[in-house]
Amino acid sequence: MHRLFLTLLLCASNALAGSTLVLTLQDYPPFMGDSLPAKGLLSAAVVGVFERAGYHIVLDPVPNNRAIEAPQRGLADGSFGWAKTPERERGLYYTEPVMSLRMVFCQRTGKNYPWHTLADLSPYLIGTTLGNFYSDQFDSLVKAGTLHTDTAPSDDANLRKLLIGRIDLFPIDAEVGPYLMRRTLSPHDQTALTCQDKAYWSAPLHVVISKKHADGPKIVADFDHALAQMQHSGELARLIDDTRQHILDQPLPTPSQ
Repeated sequence: MHRLFLTLLLCASNALAGSTLVLTLQDYPPFMGDSLPAKGLLSAAVVGVFERAGYHIVLDPVPNNRAIEAPQRGLADGSFGWAKTPERERGLYYTEPVMSLRMVFCQRTGKNYPWHTLADLSPYLIGTTLGNFYSDQFDSLVKAGTLHTDTAPSDDANLRKLLIGRIDLFPIDAEVGPYLMRRTLSPHDQTALTCQDKAYWSAPLHVVISKKHADGPKIVADFDHALAQMQHSGELARLIDDTRQHILDQPLPTPSQ
């Protein structure tokens, strides 16, 4: 019923405007999420750029494992929040990057793990989350046995493993880490963890459009043109900053939640 409704909505909107796109929405707060103000930092930016380019956007919340699969199969017009890979590029057009993840290491407060290259972290146990990608270099060092990892089912679980000392370091985006700590940990536990300033990897986040969409190249060109305009004017940065403040102003969950 949900997919049928979206299909009917898309057809009706296309008949009126000819410029409606359905994009899948995955859950990766504070960048993306159905319960976030403006659906997240990246969502607000993507919708704002598309609106500047003359498109109406319908966001379709789906499980994370279906968010990229739907546009690849032509079941949605596109998605966003994706890095380039050769496999994905076979079925998807990519826009210019809208934002970038800055991957840093979180650790227990007071601990010191100096490093110049990732290989310097070989003496320590690093927590990873099942299904997450931590860079080609990180993966190569893990496969070579240089880096030692312990996998958990979620980022929340890794933060708790970090708290009790079951892992030494946990790689996560510099904005996502503090957000999750604030939303899932007590004030006391928040002070027990900190994240390094130094990023080991920056991952550009793109909008992707299905190659099954006949107007795919034009959609990408329109988006990139509007993106450049909003970046140059500072409008995009202001939009992201305003959305960030709305997200920070969200009430924290109560202990019973």
